[in-house]
Amino acid sequence: MGFSGGCACGAVRYTISAEPIRGFQCQCRDCQRDTGGGHSSVFVFARDALTVTGEVREIARTSDGGTIKRKGFCPSCGSPIYNKPDKSPEFVGIYVGGLDDASAFKPAVALFCSRGYAWDHLDPDLRRLPEWYPAPR
Repeated sequence: MGFSGGCACGAVRYTISAEPIRGFQCQCRDCQRDTGGGHSSVFVFARDALTVTGEVREIARTSDGGTIKRKGFCPSCGSPIYNKPDKSPEFVGIYVGGLDDASAFKPAVALFCSRGYAWDHLDPDLRRLPEWYPAPR
């Protein structure tokens, strides 16, 4: 199975030739700003499985967890495309709203729920963490 998607205006298209590694929803302030909503919905893939056509601009921002992420977006319409965490160069996070078919998305966890809003209703059965994944002991 593969995935495809793009921006709202069609200037950026991408394909992903791999299965997702994981899916999550995130209520951190960074994701709220990226989506203009209460959370983001993200599939994580191996970065080398992603092929992008069209111009993508990137900005570097510090996430709520303190790490640097490269946020890719369409310079024509502003649609968020991906985020690339500097500390994990083998991964890319794809915003599922940009997929041509997002029906396969099923988040395993909601992250940074301590920053969520009461009006942002997530699946009540979804595992929720107040911050990022706990550090291994």
